[in-house]
Amino acid sequence: MVFQRILVAYDSSEPSRKALDHAISIAENNGTTQLRVVHVFQFPQYFVGTAYATASAETNEELYEYAERIQQEAEQKVSLLGDRAAVTLLQGPAGPSIVAEAEEHKCDLIIIGSRGLSGLKEFVLGSVSHHVVQHAKVPVLVMK
Repeated sequence: MVFQRILVAYDSSEPSRKALDHAISIAENNGTTQLRVVHVFQFPQYFVGTAYATASAETNEELYEYAERIQQEAEQKVSLLGDRAAVTLLQGPAGPSIVAEAEEHKCDLIIIGSRGLSGLKEFVLGSVSHHVVQHAKVPVLVMK
């Protein structure tokens, strides 16, 4: 099966690097395949009892700057594909954002790393890759 529009979730972790490398390889072998690379970040939110608070402006700015660095790293990796590749920053919960982006852009394959940089968050809140596998309407390739 030849995939025409591949979405790759990228967070700079080793599994996501493997996912992006594999997607690039697919695109290199098929001159019409397009890649859409997404990095999803979320500003911290805190709940204390019934109160809701956000992180400081400085913290949010640092987080956004870090997300931009990851975006630039991905842009460098896909630059050899020219206009067949796009890299996008998304803000929000990772799993739902990835699934929505794939649907919006009519992607026919999602490639994602088995574990990202979330560590304990992944254990407590559930795996991003698990969410994507369960909710995507297209095939999902999970790279280890």
